[in-house]
Amino acid sequence: MARSRKRGEAVRAFIIRNVEDQAGGLVSRVMGEFAISRQAVHKHLRYLVDGKILFQGTPPGRYQLCTLGDSKKILSVAGNREEDIVWRTEVREMLGDLPENALDLWRCGFTEMFNNVVDHSGTESAFIQVKKTAFSTKMTIWDRGVGIFRKIGVHFNFIDERHAVVELVKGRLTTDRAGHSGEGIFFSSRMFDAFSILSGGILLAHTTSDDGDDWSLATQEDRSGTLITMILKNDTSRLIKEIYQNFSSDGTSGLSTTVVPAHLAQYGTEKLVSRSEAKRLLTRLARFKTALIDFGSIDSIGEAFADEVFRIFPAAHPGVEIREIRANKEVRSMIEEVRKKAEARAASPADLF
Repeated sequence: MARSRKRGEAVRAFIIRNVEDQAGGLVSRVMGEFAISRQAVHKHLRYLVDGKILFQGTPPGRYQLCTLGDSKKILSVAGNREEDIVWRTEVREMLGDLPENALDLWRCGFTEMFNNVVDHSGTESAFIQVKKTAFSTKMTIWDRGVGIFRKIGVHFNFIDERHAVVELVKGRLTTDRAGHSGEGIFFSSRMFDAFSILSGGILLAHTTSDDGDDWSLATQEDRSGTLITMILKNDTSRLIKEIYQNFSSDGTSGLSTTVVPAHLAQYGTEKLVSRSEAKRLLTRLARFKTALIDFGSIDSIGEAFADEVFRIFPAAHPGVEIREIRANKEVRSMIEEVRKKAEARAASPADLF
């Protein structure tokens, strides 16, 4: 009996995870996954209907997750409010019953983002909404302040807000070095399955999966302030300490390894070919021990760009390890060619090429 109940729970958990992704047909997918009959699948669906999922439309119809909770609040920002107190007294209850590790992630993510609102936005209040299903929880925090990309761009005199985005995702960037490490968004974005920032018409989004993590950049209708969105599966196995360990070294919790998504430095369909583009990509990397240059979504790079990143910079900063990740065959070939030239120059420094 216990074995049968455990299998039934596994079937229903699979349905909840896949109910809104019905490209291949939900019933057929469940049948194939568990080798059970169509009638058995419909029995599990009936068990879940009106509690965790609902059925819409007449046959063939569609199933979707029920909204189990939808809470909204206006949080006061005035008076330099302490984010941990706001969490305990106003936000924790909005999340309801969740596993301890999930609550740890939510506590860290919320307090980091709310602290940014308090210290940087210049606004007096922020809107928060928490929506929960049987599968995941979504939190949005919106302030009508100066806007994160605009503030960073102006403070550091970056060429535009896209440049501000590239620097922000590297981590260790803050307009208040005395009060902040600049690591909050770097780590928080990796705590959640989906994390996004919409500000000034720029939408920066990060997704975390078993295959790695990805950043995307898009333009939307300009809106005032900054809108943060965080989504996390309720049964996540993710742990905060593991996230910190993935990007730190020497047993410390600080950020020593950064990931630089090269495609964020592209403008439209332009290729990364120039030394000036490479130099912008390399800005502040001397502060890290390891920099992983992510070439996912990059088809090719120019020789001058590769030379600046993989020969000039390493020669000038021997304490920083520069490594490429997710590079296709063409990009790897260009990088290897540059490294061969660097090795040849080191062996015969008088040679010119």
